[in-house]
Amino acid sequence: MFLAALWLHLGMLRLARTAVRPARGSPFHLSLAYLVVLASHLLITGLFALGFAGSAQLGLGGFEKEAVVSAMDLFYFSLINITTLGLGDIYPTGHLRALAGIESLTGFLLISCTAQFVFSTMKKQEE
Repeated sequence: MFLAALWLHLGMLRLARTAVRPARGSPFHLSLAYLVVLASHLLITGLFALGFAGSAQLGLGGFEKEAVVSAMDLFYFSLINITTLGLGDIYPTGHLRALAGIESLTGFLLISCTAQFVFSTMKKQEE
């Protein structure tokens, strides 16, 4: 899942860079690029949510505290986890704890890549 998330994000960043190139300083193109990056993060969150659902179905663990019964609950947990926010209202048990840790590390890496992309595009806008 880590590699799939990384490849997806790098591909989406490449797509976002091409969206910025046509018109330097165009707010529309810059906004489009940032929406592509946001979509990347949301797709990866969904990917991990599917991973949690599949792993739970295989009996590798579950969730405690709050009942995780819907796809939105899994997406919510994944979103909180990938952003490394970790509210603690839902937490994994069993082997899902390892997947949650991998997701947090993945999120930290991807957010760092996104920060570099935003910084470099903003820097180019100043030139």
